[in-house]
Amino acid sequence: MKRLLLIGLASLTLTTDLYAKPADDWEVTSFEQQFDNTSEIVYKNTSAAPKEALETSKNGVPATSQARQIAEARTLDIRPEAKNASSDFWIYDAWVEFYGDEDGDGFYSHFAVSLDADTYFSEAQVYARLYLGKNELFKEYHTTSTFTIYGDSSADNLVVESELLTGFTPGDYEVLIELYDEYSNELVAVIDGYNDGDLYLLPLESSNYEEVYEEPSVIIVTEHGGSIGWWVLSLLPFLFRHKWINQR
Repeated sequence: MKRLLLIGLASLTLTTDLYAKPADDWEVTSFEQQFDNTSEIVYKNTSAAPKEALETSKNGVPATSQARQIAEARTLDIRPEAKNASSDFWIYDAWVEFYGDEDGDGFYSHFAVSLDADTYFSEAQVYARLYLGKNELFKEYHTTSTFTIYGDSSADNLVVESELLTGFTPGDYEVLIELYDEYSNELVAVIDGYNDGDLYLLPLESSNYEEVYEEPSVIIVTEHGGSIGWWVLSLLPFLFRHKWINQR
């Protein structure tokens, strides 16, 4: 009986460790682009999910796309695997682009991840969770809205453009992406730096580490007429004497 209890506790520990408690806080803003559609900016952080998001959840998964996006960010300390993965869904490719390094230190706080997911079906609705990893700890920085993929088309890729606000020290990061079936909420595909070198060793930092050095202002004051002023003063006694003689 004790042995069964210990096994049960061990299984529970492994399950809960997959989505570990955050080690610190982070804040990120992102928006999405697919085809000609651009989403509104989504704010993701580690604070508790809003009440309305919790109330609409099913089995721990928010029922609506919007609620899922604003729910509390996850943290992974174990690389996930798409269990029971089939050939119905896969991530064909993913890549990263960097924008603006304000302090010129080689680390970026503004970047975009492009995701090309494919499916066996003619079309399917999916969503993705995007993480940034360092030292095998992955922080979820964006949950996408529901988007549609069309077979193995390369024209349906989703672009997530993000700005890291806080919680990411300067360093080399790895992007990990989980792809879920919108209908079943099942994890159907995973891609990370192990599968795709474009997602590995990404020089990133949050914007609170972007320290721009500004040259101090130098004010030069130029005094005019200094030597001339002394010369005029030296002539004053002669001027007064000349005036006195004329008055006599």
